Amino acid sequence: MTGRGKRIVLVMFFFISGLTASLWAAEDPAHHSLPVIQKNRTTGFSNGGWGLDRYPNLEPLNAHTAITVADLKGPGIITHIHTTRHAQPAISTRGVVLLIYFDHEAEPALQCPLGDFFGDGCNGKSMDFTSNLIECAPGSYNVYIPMPFQTAAKVVLRNDSDVKLSNYSYVEWETLERWDPSLGYFHATYDRRVFQLTNESIETFFHTRGAGHILGRQFSVVTDEPVFKGFTMIVEGNNEVDIDGKVRHLDYLGSEDSFTFSWGIQRTFAGHHAGMTVVAPGDINFLSMYRFHDYMPIRFNREITWTINWEYEYRDHPDLATFKQRKSEGGGWVDYATVFYWYQDHPAGYRHAPLPPVAERIQDLLKSSRGEAPKKDQP
Repeated sequence: MTGRGKRIVLVMFFFISGLTASLWAAEDPAHHSLPVIQKNRTTGFSNGGWGLDRYPNLEPLNAHTAITVADLKGPGIITHIHTTRHAQPAISTRGVVLLIYFDHEAEPALQCPLGDFFGDGCNGKSMDFTSNLIECAPGSYNVYIPMPFQTAAKVVLRNDSDVKLSNYSYVEWETLERWDPSLGYFHATYDRRVFQLTNESIETFFHTRGAGHILGRQFSVVTDEPVFKGFTMIVEGNNEVDIDGKVRHLDYLGSEDSFTFSWGIQRTFAGHHAGMTVVAPGDINFLSMYRFHDYMPIRFNREITWTINWEYEYRDHPDLATFKQRKSEGGGWVDYATVFYWYQDHPAGYRHAPLPPVAERIQDLLKSSRGEAPKKDQP
């Protein structure tokens, strides 16, 4: 190679290296900022729930009470929330509710049963797993989603059950020197619905107005319909995402593929961005999946709607008539519990679905396809 050729190669090498570093810094700001010493920021910490140690005045998580784990002044950003899991799985996962309020708003930006928010799907049946953002650790839950706030943030645990729970929770956070108006407020919402699934089903699972981006979702599906054994039909359905008036701006062909898996539901798996943490076919089928878009958020400026459309499924499948027949016979019921995670340009205003009484909330299956009483976990 000539001297001129070597110089060209070196120039190209440094150009590509610099471009790669710039892209890495832009796309992975969290890791890029790790070595940066920021003297204008301080780390904060708040305990809650465990009054049997150094802080006897901490409120216990008694039956039908709410405790404040953290009451923070901004500007700041919550970086980690830790809370214990409990000996009564059904009570712990859906009898306890996590609420987060920002900037002194009366309505929570986040309202979710504890287990569902942390991905402990199907009423506490998840395997232990770690993703980039949420974690079911042995004996505890953790969330690492950044949650900025301008003037205030309050983290609350509410025990709606009749059982006193031994809980220890804490919140880690950082102060911000000034508020950046481009920062979004973190939101999360829980919903649960039952419906008779056929290839004519169309269900809208999420809608919000404003500007922001979808960070992720977590679905738990339960059914005792024999035709759906092995999750047949359940994992189908095109995931249609309408954004700012454009219909099907995103159109995932199959629910399992929208969660990044293919060829149906095969086995449990936990990845950085997606996972299946419950895969339990049987007389009652249990399935729980999560996916996060932290590497590529789904952005919207005015509104976003997430719908699953089964109309294009099984058109020539021999079981198609059976699906419709089961509906006419009173079967075909599926039970969906969902959590959507997103950032939005305002701290409150989303209307969360009302939570039913605990006795209904902790039932594994709200509607049986076999004419039996609903399935219920006993605390």
